[in-house]
Amino acid sequence: MAKWTRRSLLRTVAVTGFTGVAGCSTFLPGVPPPKPRIDVQSNGFKPSRLVIDPGETVTWWDIETVKHTVTAYESRIPDETDYFASGGFDSEIAARAEQTDPGLLGPGDRFAHQFTAPGHYHYYCIPHEYFVTMAGKIVVRTPEGEIPPPPEVVQPDTDHVVQMGPLDYYPDSLAIRPGESVGWVNGTGIAHSVTGEDGGTAIPEGDDRELPANGEYFASGGFESAAAAVEDWSTARKGDVLPEKPFVHTFQEPGTYPYLCLLHTFNMQGTVIVRDV
Repeated sequence: MAKWTRRSLLRTVAVTGFTGVAGCSTFLPGVPPPKPRIDVQSNGFKPSRLVIDPGETVTWWDIETVKHTVTAYESRIPDETDYFASGGFDSEIAARAEQTDPGLLGPGDRFAHQFTAPGHYHYYCIPHEYFVTMAGKIVVRTPEGEIPPPPEVVQPDTDHVVQMGPLDYYPDSLAIRPGESVGWVNGTGIAHSVTGEDGGTAIPEGDDRELPANGEYFASGGFESAAAAVEDWSTARKGDVLPEKPFVHTFQEPGTYPYLCLLHTFNMQGTVIVRDV
């Protein structure tokens, strides 16, 4: 068995993810499975959003030479519904911890899952999750044929709000006063974190980005250090900021507080500047 780590995933993305986007993989002809169907390609799931009726079975079909997974975000599917992932894993922790051949779809492989309950189901590919996340969504109509509303995007009652897009924080730089609070809102279907950098001990990209010596550490998920946040992110995803649960932190000490998203370390970097005025 091969155990996925954050470093191995980054290497995999560098080798397969960017190569696939560049169009170097080969299309595999063959008899397609019945619809509803999602073609798994090197640059994404096609379609990335599929609307179906309750009771229908969706089939994912890997039509190129790059290997992929179909892995549900456990916190981003309706409550009390069956978890789904290629390889038959019964939880996201299990799917992320041990990726064996049954979990990785190879050329021409198929994975099918029946959806019975209305709602929005978000999923992703583990080897191609970092940097530009390869993700998709299944929307199951109600028995009356209506599209159910997505999870409510809650706007926090804070002094400042930072919106999280697919690959950015807005604004990415924020100047505030001591004692003011900031709320981060993730209304996307992609996992994002707010993880304070602490000098590069756990996040290599943060060597020159460090919190003030007397500043309180902050990270979505309530972690006390970047090392703890990174360790959790590779398995349980406690630090994922959900649409209905924004992350809030109050800054007391003046200084510059850099942070980033653990999934999108190169694209999503932000700074909170606390000015003593």
